[in-house]
Amino acid sequence: MAAATANAAFVSSRRRLFTAIFSSAGATTDDTGAALRRPGRNGLIDDEIPTVPDLTTFPPPAVRWLSRGTFGFTTPDHAAFLALGATDDARWLAWVNRQLDPSSIGDSACDSRIASAGFTTLGKTPNELWTEHHALTASNQYYQRMLPIAESECATLIRQIYSARQLNEVMADFWHDHFSVFGWDYDGGPMFPAFDRDAIRPNVFGNFRTLLQAVGESASMMYMLDLYSNTRDGPNENYARELHELHTLGAENYAGIVDDPDDDPSLPTFIAWDGKIERLQYVDDDVYEAARVLTGWTISQSTYETRNDPNGGTFEYVNALHDAGVKRVLHRNFSAGGAQSDGITLFNMLAQHPGTANFVIGKLCRRLIGDSVSASLVQTVASTFQANWQAPDQIETAVREILLSDEFKTTWGKKMKRPSTAAVGALRATLADFTPMPDNTAIYTPTEEFLGRLQAAGQRLFYWPAPNGYPDTQIAWSSTGAMGMTMRLLPRLLEMHQTESYNNAYPFLIDVQGQTLAAFADPATRTASNIVGYWCDRIIGHRPEPTHGVAVDFLRQEAAATAPLDLVTDNTDGGAQHTGVWHLNPANTLSKHYTIARLRVTIGLILCSPEFLRR
Repeated sequence: MAAATANAAFVSSRRRLFTAIFSSAGATTDDTGAALRRPGRNGLIDDEIPTVPDLTTFPPPAVRWLSRGTFGFTTPDHAAFLALGATDDARWLAWVNRQLDPSSIGDSACDSRIASAGFTTLGKTPNELWTEHHALTASNQYYQRMLPIAESECATLIRQIYSARQLNEVMADFWHDHFSVFGWDYDGGPMFPAFDRDAIRPNVFGNFRTLLQAVGESASMMYMLDLYSNTRDGPNENYARELHELHTLGAENYAGIVDDPDDDPSLPTFIAWDGKIERLQYVDDDVYEAARVLTGWTISQSTYETRNDPNGGTFEYVNALHDAGVKRVLHRNFSAGGAQSDGITLFNMLAQHPGTANFVIGKLCRRLIGDSVSASLVQTVASTFQANWQAPDQIETAVREILLSDEFKTTWGKKMKRPSTAAVGALRATLADFTPMPDNTAIYTPTEEFLGRLQAAGQRLFYWPAPNGYPDTQIAWSSTGAMGMTMRLLPRLLEMHQTESYNNAYPFLIDVQGQTLAAFADPATRTASNIVGYWCDRIIGHRPEPTHGVAVDFLRQEAAATAPLDLVTDNTDGGAQHTGVWHLNPANTLSKHYTIARLRVTIGLILCSPEFLRR
């Protein structure tokens, strides 16, 4: 009877956990039949989805803030945070100011890990990337051709996991989504390190106008949106359209097809920085005219006309390819013969436009705070952003204002972690030893498995094929497919091995057994209650229910929560198995059965908890 009682308690607690997990994704379980309904059979509708499910607890301030200002809460980060002041508000102010000055933060450990990976392409100039990788076209040269994007992907993961400059990485990730480039594009991939290194990273906290043009001039973006082929004899509107819709004004400021937009009273105007009248909304004609403005902006040696130009792979403006005629964009006239200055003026116009400020700041608030952000905060920060459009610290000022706002501080649970953020956060919280590296051998490496599982979950880095970037709303990632593959990935991280992912002869990426034994040196203290409390503190920063109780029940099995568990004795047939020993006899002794493996599964349950998946 005792065994049956314990099992029933475990089943009940497990049901509570999965109820909370699916509630955290926006699915209620008041109707037990809802989960079994087929699509279109009167299941849940959007209006019934709760904003913050009752089963989700509210973590302490430091946990909430660090979880969103970094790639995931860690106890070392928390300890450093606590040393920054006497109150949480004072500590947060100090943390934000320090993170907004990344050059002042030593990052030698991360730099050493990147150096140990032996990357060879990240420091190459655009011309070197062009001649040493982009030029490789034979089928047996594909690995070397695409090595630059492969190394960029791995180096980015290393920085997200290990860099002390966490806010810098959060913002680099934001801008890569905003200016989204499919990294594995056949032409853009070999040039990707220059895009990341020269366009995105130097400007994450800098000036949006500078960032905008740097991105437009990069080879990877030019290939992504065909700007390199935009000429007076063959205009290509792809880049010009996304420049308006995705990079600056946003679709929210698109007025559609209008016959005579400059004489249409329904389209309001404003006075630009230089006293010129400009329209607040754009129409299709503005896109076509902007494409003409940017004719001649290309990549050296990328087209027939530029095949013999010097410094292949670098930006160049070719006046002979430019449409020198009169143009008109957003009510502003471009006189004939403007040459490259036409494009400079266009970038100025779009960067200082109030629509750009509202669109960009709205996205940034949603990334840092949650899917539902007050219009008043967006407007306040957008006004500052627009007023400072020429300031070198324009973005820094906006990020500071958002992170120090009351809305940021008091909000929790309005977003869920995307698969990549969840995986990186798990590696951070568990102090994983993982250095992703490209590999061209027959060995199935942990890097290959990790990237493959991220891809299966829908968010491998730089792998979104469309120019709008990965979705950044909770509803986009709460499908059974995305959540299911994410929940397969997170516990699997605890089973992956160094060098060869499935080879038990190599150490784990995450040595949870060793870390647990070190935390509880006295065997008498290795109880389910102590161990689960320790790992809840490590992974989610507190001990919420039902997650804590579910994990304790699973780890203890029929034993008392305060009974010591054997986490040392192992099955050594054919070498250490890292499982513990088989122990099903006598009956009701599951607490002694495969305890080492059960420890990893327990931690996997915590990683799949709603508290870990929410932000």
